Amino acid sequence: MASFVPHHAMKHMIEMKFNDEDVPGSPWEVEVAAMDAAGGLQVLGEHLKHFPASKPASIDISAPGRSKADLSVDVVGPSKRTVPFTLTETSSGIFKCQFSASEVGSHVINVNVDGQPIPGSPFVSKAYNAGLIRVSDVPTGVVGQTCQFRVDASQAGEGQLEISINDGEVPNHVQVLGGGRCLVTFTPEMPKTHTIDIKFNGEPVPGCPFVCRVQGSSRVTVNLRHLELLPVQQPASFLIHIDGGGNAELAVSVRGPAHSTLPVKVTGNVRSGFTAEFTPLEVGAHTVLVEYNGAPVSGTPFTCKVYDTGRVTVTSMPKGAIGKSLQFTVDASEAGEGNLEISISAGGRNIPTQVHPQGSARFGVSFVPLEPVDHTINISFNKEPIPGSPFMAHVQSDPNHIVVKGASLASTAVGKSSYFTLSNVSGNVEEVEVNVDGRYSSPKVH
Repeated sequence: MASFVPHHAMKHMIEMKFNDEDVPGSPWEVEVAAMDAAGGLQVLGEHLKHFPASKPASIDISAPGRSKADLSVDVVGPSKRTVPFTLTETSSGIFKCQFSASEVGSHVINVNVDGQPIPGSPFVSKAYNAGLIRVSDVPTGVVGQTCQFRVDASQAGEGQLEISINDGEVPNHVQVLGGGRCLVTFTPEMPKTHTIDIKFNGEPVPGCPFVCRVQGSSRVTVNLRHLELLPVQQPASFLIHIDGGGNAELAVSVRGPAHSTLPVKVTGNVRSGFTAEFTPLEVGAHTVLVEYNGAPVSGTPFTCKVYDTGRVTVTSMPKGAIGKSLQFTVDASEAGEGNLEISISAGGRNIPTQVHPQGSARFGVSFVPLEPVDHTINISFNKEPIPGSPFMAHVQSDPNHIVVKGASLASTAVGKSSYFTLSNVSGNVEEVEVNVDGRYSSPKVH
């Protein structure tokens, strides 16, 4: 059992649906008459509550036993300007007031009979304009992927918004954004054109029906892992594969650190795949976005880091003596993200190296040379030699430091001659004294 209490004497429409389908016989019309406590004085009509702006509107006035001269009417718009109207007697004691208002908003209608307000007067009727509704961002869809568009009714006045997709076959969800604006989403399940019908207070919105073309679901794959680190000013490319036929819109974009868009060249076809190529022009994070029918492909947007090996700088290579620590500094603060590798060798052997982080991608490097020979310093950034690498550090002998080396210092065979060398010796051989403890023949220095 359904019931309602009417508050106005006017025709009422009763609509009934079950699972979004009209119940047979719906809608029903119910004419509600006013109580005759006021001697039959009343105002009727569907435009008594709301009416379309810039279109003819009317109300009916019941005043039994009165003439047109006994009635006075005025209609005032939102800006307090009077709206012109015409008043005619359609039958004995029944009058029709016709008017057309251009403003959207609340209009005050005053009706007086014999100089007194008719019951309910003044009436407030709200003008609306479905032509001021704007629909935007109607997408191209893909089966199984959410589509969305926007409806802006902020300038259209008050009213009821009705949205139907494919005559109600496709459910939709309306998210109210405030200020008369809303976001509509739906998920197509069939690869066919979807029509969007929008009504405002029962009137079609201009431009209806809107069309959303839906393509079949195709699987798009991209491999971008090799783009994680990219050298500046060098072309970079990646492959795009599409499984599934049909025409579709493929879009590839690359944005630099300052959100500037880089040119992207896309070649190929659906059967063999596509190749996208671009050239980063500056150091920093770049965003790669691949869209298929307006939807981002899985794995994108992807951030790749662009570096410039040429912007790694090194202070002057040191000169020194054996046994004394040598230092220099490497500055990679302007080169972008990456891995810095430093190795030092002398005579084909690696020399222990100490790297001291100084902050902001700056590093102090130190080592202790053990031989009076040139030391080779190799520096690479992301596996690429920096400009000038390898560097040479010149190491001289220290007159106060004698270097002794040779395998026999650790072990030697019994009965066989053994030797070791002394370098960086100043003076004559006769001034060198060597003592060996144990049973041995006298050592010889030469």
